[in-house]
Amino acid sequence: MQKTIHSKHGKVLREAIKNVREKANLKQRELCRFLGREPSFISKCELGERRVDLVEFYWICAACGANPEEETQKLMKTLAKLGKLK
Repeated sequence: MQKTIHSKHGKVLREAIKNVREKANLKQRELCRFLGREPSFISKCELGERRVDLVEFYWICAACGANPEEETQKLMKTLAKLGKLK
C-alpha cells in the first residue's frame, strides 16, 4: 500500500490546507505562530514532508477563521471523487 502522504489523496489534503491559509491571507509562518508550532510546520505540511491528522486539519482551519466542519466536508467530498487509495 502506498503511503498516504505521497498519494493523490494526500495531495488533495495539502492543497486544502494551502487554500484555507491563502483565503485567510496568512503567510506560513504567521499561521505557525497562531498554532504555537515551529516556523516550518505549515511548510512541511503543504510540501508533503509531514503527515497531517484530522485534529491538526481542524486546528489549521480554525486558526485561519474557516469553518472546520465545512472545510472537512469539502475535503471528504473531493477525496471520495478520487476513489480508493491505490
